[in-house]
Amino acid sequence: MDLITPLELSSLEPVGQGAQKLVFRHPDDPRVLVKVVNPRFIDRRDRKDRFYQKRRRIGHHRAFAREMTEHLVSRARTPGRLAPCRHMQNILGVVDTDMGAALLVEAVLDEQGNLAPTLRDLVDVGRLGQREERALETFLDWALNSRVLINDLSADNLAWHPDGHFVMIDGLGDRAGIPIRAVSPRLNRLYKRKKIRQLREEIGRKEQPTGIGKAIAVALAIIVALLALLATQMELLLE
Repeated sequence: MDLITPLELSSLEPVGQGAQKLVFRHPDDPRVLVKVVNPRFIDRRDRKDRFYQKRRRIGHHRAFAREMTEHLVSRARTPGRLAPCRHMQNILGVVDTDMGAALLVEAVLDEQGNLAPTLRDLVDVGRLGQREERALETFLDWALNSRVLINDLSADNLAWHPDGHFVMIDGLGDRAGIPIRAVSPRLNRLYKRKKIRQLREEIGRKEQPTGIGKAIAVALAIIVALLALLATQMELLLE
């Protein structure tokens, strides 16, 4: 795989896309995915704020920075050692393309070499069996207790690895202008509890707290919502 010559992606069809990013299979190595900033996101941000690039040193690449930061956070306690996290899609580097700077990431593939199904895919086709549910609980336990920040814990962002575990392929980092959760493990856990509850509801595995547990859950949800609203408002002010 040539890591020097810029990749040509504009003539290829993306295999995935979101509001901020487009994802392509690497033209020379199908085991690798290439993530670039969605041109529509660039146009939308530039129309909204013509000084966006000047105010942000990394411009439209904030999502990449968030993702890379969380990968470093996951390895911070094991410096100088081989310690990849199996629940996070491995980052291989940054390359130039005809669509701008891009992240190279290791693709999560099934046994046939195709892109692995997401949690949503498993739910839609009725493949969320006992093995998958146990693996999901293992992933959620890791997500809750790790220091990693998560902003979008949706069923589309979890890929099923054929070895029997889930891998988070997007949604890492903190979008808030003031990174409160980065300096407060307690708030980070509260926020992730909310995201885990939302994910369970999304896939039809809703928890039913009762009595005082329900009251505490409601109170915590209100606190987290207020903090998220405050962070969002600060983000708008900073932009």
